[in-house]
Amino acid sequence: MIPLASSAGYTLPFVGPGTYLIFGIVLAPVYLMLLAWFVGEPSDRKSALLGVGYVVGLTTSLWGSLFVVTMFIHALFF
Repeated sequence: MIPLASSAGYTLPFVGPGTYLIFGIVLAPVYLMLLAWFVGEPSDRKSALLGVGYVVGLTTSLWGSLFVVTMFIHALFF
């Protein structure tokens, strides 16, 4: 059984049961899409790297903006 984040023996604060679900199952179509860009036919490395850049940029902007909003809410209410 996977321990919950509130249990005493838990040592990794950002890895919980939901992390395995999100990165293992929910993002599986994204992993397949990235794999298909490089091994599929026709394969164009320049376009594949451009797509990877877009995915990384979008993910970074979403996580960054969520972090900024979280810190703003924390400063405002706590």
